[in-house]
Amino acid sequence: MDTLVERPYAIDLSRLMKFDPRSLTWLPCLMIITVVVRATIDISVLEWQVVSYVALFFSMLSFFIMAFLYLREGVMSRYVLVCVLFETLMLMSTIIGFNDIKNCFYDGCAVIFIVMACEYYSDRMNLIVISLAISFSLCVYLNAIHMMAHPELWFAADTTINGYLLGTNYNQMGCRLLCAVAISILCLKYSKWWWLNVIPVVLVSLVTLFIVGSMTSITGISLFLLFCIIPSKRLIKVGVLALLASVILFQIFVCFQGKGIENNEVAIYFVEDILGKDITFTNRTYLWDAASKVVSESPIYGYGLVDRDWYFSHMSSLAKGPHNFIWAILIYGGVLLLAVFTYLCYMVVSKIIGVSDKYTLLIYASVAILFLMMTMEVYPPVFVITLLSLAYNAALHEPKVKSNTVVVWNHRKE
Repeated sequence: MDTLVERPYAIDLSRLMKFDPRSLTWLPCLMIITVVVRATIDISVLEWQVVSYVALFFSMLSFFIMAFLYLREGVMSRYVLVCVLFETLMLMSTIIGFNDIKNCFYDGCAVIFIVMACEYYSDRMNLIVISLAISFSLCVYLNAIHMMAHPELWFAADTTINGYLLGTNYNQMGCRLLCAVAISILCLKYSKWWWLNVIPVVLVSLVTLFIVGSMTSITGISLFLLFCIIPSKRLIKVGVLALLASVILFQIFVCFQGKGIENNEVAIYFVEDILGKDITFTNRTYLWDAASKVVSESPIYGYGLVDRDWYFSHMSSLAKGPHNFIWAILIYGGVLLLAVFTYLCYMVVSKIIGVSDKYTLLIYASVAILFLMMTMEVYPPVFVITLLSLAYNAALHEPKVKSNTVVVWNHRKE
């Protein structure tokens, strides 16, 4: 007579094969926190080399895990494909120009991770938004603690002061703090308990910016908070589109003019008499003019991701970079990279017409405000594409918005 022997430690392979990684909550949350914290905080400021290497290891591990999970599905959306093309072009330009290949690769992996994660878990947007909110909020609090421990960072009248956790230079805080404020407020869609984090994040962000005197960032976050209190969703949508149109016009007729704007009487009257600003925008027109000259020498594929020394030797010693994101893209990858980025923005912005949810519209508002801030500053692409990806994937859940998905490969049998 056969006896039934129980084997409690046997592995059920059939159940293992049916395992769905999408059902996990801790894994995507942990990976997002790892990647975002490393991308947001400049660990080199603390001079903790071992911690820096450990953070890099887990960030790259998160990227490879996410890439494996995403690619095993056998389907890639057009949006992800365009983002991958954007980072590939930048890496190729960097290799051709013999510039910062290592950091270009690391930054590209962070961008692609965010894009893939937002789409892979698009049916659980609350998981993505909350994970991002935890990540950026943690960075805001750590930066505040760091500044309290280093009072010499409180006043940025001397623009040569570095050492801030959020991007080393005080001008780089803006995009990170805007992401923290905007994404934290989006969490209110899922629970009102998030007010316990929203209020301190907003206060700490504004106080930090007032201390260092970054008026561009203060204006941007204040404008976003203004969008939040607008009761009409239609008015928010109109405001976002109007702001985007203003950014495009400003970029074409002011930023692309460089020092030429200083010879335009109408522009001088508008900027100095109406806006009450310096016609050079604190020497930015000189940087834009210098950027136009280096771009004209390599207009097709640019120079790749360049470092501080490259800017000082090829452009100007006044400041690092062109202080304008579009000019920066042209330097990174020429008209090819700008064309891809323009199409990427079109894919996202074109979805806003069918959006009716206020929180989704607020994501678009954060994108428009970040673009406004980027007319005067250059921010890492990971923060730009993070907000773009949130807007795009949130819009796809609107009933009036259609999804554009292309099958790149399909290894599954129907």
